[in-house]
Amino acid sequence: MSRLVLQNALLDGAPAWVEIRGGTIERITREVPHGESSGARVIDASGLHLFPSFKNGHTHAAMTLFRGWGDDLPLMEWLETRIWPAEARMTEEHVYHGTRLALLEMIRGGTTYLNDMYWHSAAVGRAVEEMGLRAHLGSVFIDLGDEATGRKWRAAVERELDELGDLHPRLQRAVAPHAIYTVGPENLEWLGERAREHDLLFHIHLSETREEVERCLQVHGVRPAFLLERLGLVTAHLVAAHGVYLDPDELAVLGEAGATVATNPTANLKLATGGIFDYPTAREAGVRVVLGTDGVGSNNNLDLLEEMKIAALVQKHRAMDATVLPAREALALATTNPSQAFGLGSGTVEEGAPADLVLLDLSGPWAQPGHDTVSDVVYAAHGSAVHTTVCDGVVLMHDRVVEVADEAEIIREARRAARELVG
Repeated sequence: MSRLVLQNALLDGAPAWVEIRGGTIERITREVPHGESSGARVIDASGLHLFPSFKNGHTHAAMTLFRGWGDDLPLMEWLETRIWPAEARMTEEHVYHGTRLALLEMIRGGTTYLNDMYWHSAAVGRAVEEMGLRAHLGSVFIDLGDEATGRKWRAAVERELDELGDLHPRLQRAVAPHAIYTVGPENLEWLGERAREHDLLFHIHLSETREEVERCLQVHGVRPAFLLERLGLVTAHLVAAHGVYLDPDELAVLGEAGATVATNPTANLKLATGGIFDYPTAREAGVRVVLGTDGVGSNNNLDLLEEMKIAALVQKHRAMDATVLPAREALALATTNPSQAFGLGSGTVEEGAPADLVLLDLSGPWAQPGHDTVSDVVYAAHGSAVHTTVCDGVVLMHDRVVEVADEAEIIREARRAARELVG
């Protein structure tokens, strides 16, 4: 069983020795240990700050291939003229290479988990398994009201469910209807039944734009969250991405059910969706809130440290209250909250917790004089502060050198795949 020792890491501001065995934090001590460490990999973490690794609550990993493709366009024009035509040409290999590029960026940014929704999820899973991260795999489901298309995607979902037992332990499956305006009620209900039957996440875009809400009211007579409630889909398994236009009554329903909202502030700002998710009301209603980056095409990076800062700032701006979403809560949106939402343990650095960890180098001038470490992480740090990334007790990157993949080869193949798709 593999062993790893993080020696002299700064945990809550004081030196600690962290012993990891078989993917689990076995012992944390503040004293220099005298136990036998032969056979263990020992990392000198002196001067480095130890935190739980980051978890991305909503993304489309392979969209790294569209970074910078169609920037500065309105949402629907961007989708209809750039993204959807390119995605129509995507093969499993394109998705594989785009996902590897995303995972490389995530490792460098201290992220060890992604809740992914995209095409060719088998290719996503292959890349995640090879590079040592954790993920929920959601094959996007879109029927656009066409019965034949719905039957085709139902068959694909059934095949994936038949293969649940073959997934690597670091991988989990989710059902992933795209949105209430791209999937008919009958198929939404059917997917909900599959999620309950197999104890799976139900991952869907919800209330991302004002137009979505208005259309739902016109077609169904209720707001989006109440449509999901009518279909029996508002449960603890629900992960609703964006939620920009959820009103207090909808948030109350989601909170009562124990549902999760994945907020993606950078993508919402860039695509000018026109609103900011109501975090204070969601928190008061008991909604579990996690942080996501969305796809790179609408962000344009996967840096959760940057996302924490933007999340905190837009919430303060919206409420005109500097106390809203303080640094420690912002950090929790990318660590403890998603760990609990996605079944990844406590999301804390403690004995018995999964060994999903980051060592941050806060020695740069941007983090001085160091009055408050958590504030420095949330408001001053960026992905380049990540020194070491550990997932399931395995070192993915150390001293900013990625150990689990050939970085140059990943970049080369991703560039080739992107050129094939967009010219």
